[in-house]
Amino acid sequence: MGKRYNALSDYFKKEYGKKMVKLAIDGGFTCPNRDGTLAKSGCIFCSEKGSGEFAGVVGSGYDPNQAYSIHDQIESQKKLLADKWKSTGYIAYFQNFTNTYASVDILSKLYDEALAFDGIEGLAIATRPDCLDDEKIELLKEYKQRGILWVELGLQTIHENSMNWLQTHYTLDQFHQTFMKLKSAGIPVVVHLILGLPDETHEDFMASVEYVSSLKPFGVKLHMLNILKDTALQQDYENRRFELLDLETYIDWVTDAIEILDESIVIHRITGDGAHDSVIAPLWIKNKRSVLNGIEKNLVRRKVSQGSKKSQDHSLLQNIT
Repeated sequence: MGKRYNALSDYFKKEYGKKMVKLAIDGGFTCPNRDGTLAKSGCIFCSEKGSGEFAGVVGSGYDPNQAYSIHDQIESQKKLLADKWKSTGYIAYFQNFTNTYASVDILSKLYDEALAFDGIEGLAIATRPDCLDDEKIELLKEYKQRGILWVELGLQTIHENSMNWLQTHYTLDQFHQTFMKLKSAGIPVVVHLILGLPDETHEDFMASVEYVSSLKPFGVKLHMLNILKDTALQQDYENRRFELLDLETYIDWVTDAIEILDESIVIHRITGDGAHDSVIAPLWIKNKRSVLNGIEKNLVRRKVSQGSKKSQDHSLLQNIT
């Protein structure tokens, strides 16, 4: 590996012999946490674009208020990247809102449209654990047999108080049951965790990491809690001014997480920067390269790598089955 952790870029080079790029797709979905089924405001951190600021068409000449076909979205993104990467494979990443929140007929149509585009070698599908019934899992099994496929689930934390604050409107038990069904079906899962949630200590975060590591998912994404404009989180932050992690603490916490994550888990992300014009705090996340370099230097300084520290304390996991 080129890094001290199992990075997604290294995984792709090892498995497919080339760079693979995700193209963020807006499938036109909504979410039960927005359409009134569970709530109308969405998760507290979710933006108006459903946490998919980079999904859709890109470049000049496009109307940001217009809905474009999946074909047009992929074409525009491939054109933008054509000069940057020559020998590249592409994965259609259904990113924003809940990308299994429709009938299997509609899902099949959208997924097929993406896979029909030249150069698309697979799908990445972001969704919620309460929007994956047995019929949809069977559908995903079929697509897994056709090429690259993984499902992304936003766990964020294992702690009930934090989940309630995040307003996800699903439980850890729902997540766990869905995860196990997907794993049993042979469908790779990428789990999201957020660092720096209000009132969560370092021990609280590490308990979430230990839980995820015990599941041995295909992948994990680690994110700093980002305060974005026009979100419910912005309002709460401005009202309470709760403390956010500084850069040095974030780097230490991520390093601690990497140390105990099972070495088989592919780390898809260890920082996220969001759309720069929408970030209110912390401002240091805008310098993504600085964060990545800081984490790598910290791993080298400590002389540790992914999975080098096996946690012996599983007491925090005993009630999660």
